[in-house]
Amino acid sequence: MKLIKHDETPIKRHIKVQDTRSPYDGDWSYWATRTGTHPELPSRVAKLIKQQNGKCQHCGLFFTSESLMEIHHKDGNHKNNNRENLALLHRHCHDQTHGQPQYDLGNQELDE
Repeated sequence: MKLIKHDETPIKRHIKVQDTRSPYDGDWSYWATRTGTHPELPSRVAKLIKQQNGKCQHCGLFFTSESLMEIHHKDGNHKNNNRENLALLHRHCHDQTHGQPQYDLGNQELDE
């Protein structure tokens, strides 16, 4: 066993909780971004919010407590639930991601 010296201890900086915030104020997006957990959210969603710093991976806007969210599988395989394959998106961003038609203009001629 080795006695760890004071200067060998890594410094962890903590962000102070805003004075107007409370875990009971209903702002789950703030607390999930801060801690990665919230009793009103599934644990996977809360962890994704923390991992993404509270932002949608598609549009980059912050999630709010009114936001509708969906979990997106980056590779399209819904059986692959690795954290690296998952992203949390606004519902409308998720619809845009899957709703965009894939056009192949390589063999088509355009009329002028």
